[in-house]
Amino acid sequence: MSETKQLAEFVANLSFDDLPIEVVERIKFLIMDTVGISIRAMHDSESPPSLLAANQAMGYLGGQCRVIGTHTKYTPAGAAMINGTLAHSLDFDDTHAAGSIHASAPIIPAALAAAEMIGADGKKVITAIAAGYEVQIRLSLSLNPSDHYKRGYHPSATCGTFGAAAAAGLIFDLSADDIASAFGIAECQTSGSMRFLADGAWTKRFQVGYSGHNGLIAATLAKEGFVGPM
Repeated sequence: MSETKQLAEFVANLSFDDLPIEVVERIKFLIMDTVGISIRAMHDSESPPSLLAANQAMGYLGGQCRVIGTHTKYTPAGAAMINGTLAHSLDFDDTHAAGSIHASAPIIPAALAAAEMIGADGKKVITAIAAGYEVQIRLSLSLNPSDHYKRGYHPSATCGTFGAAAAAGLIFDLSADDIASAFGIAECQTSGSMRFLADGAWTKRFQVGYSGHNGLIAATLAKEGFVGPM
């Protein structure tokens, strides 16, 4: 069995009852932490006006998904992108030290948007976030984050696409084969450059939010039968 299929089987078979209580409580805390950081970012970071305006210009306004810190709803893809960007805007989001990644910003917004798409309950969301964290962190560890950085890549973004796809795929109740397909679609969209270090560009926050957007799209395409490379 390939590594992709092993990860897909893990995600497809994970249930809420598999999670230790301390993991459940930690995920609840991480959701609250992400919401709090995003609210602060909406008011204190520089990029929300242009971020919201661009999403509105692209027709992402007026869907069924909430954007944190506003009373306005956006499409699922728009909400995942905006919320993920907000969550990473202040660099206060959670960090996995060994993996050298911020896992919450791509995964939690994608999971929340997927849940609002289909009306999933809280247990499903918590399980999906756990799956997303496992996938994203294990990928980052396998890459050797220091080497990934040296090549000019941002692991919170590159690995985040797969974590978001895993979370959304679990919420959609995808089969292992469909989750593997979603991973293939995610791989074709993966990006994240460290160029922002040269001039302080806002792309650091955006590419992490966009990885959540892309992961949600990957899972949605797989849900509807679109086939990705495995």
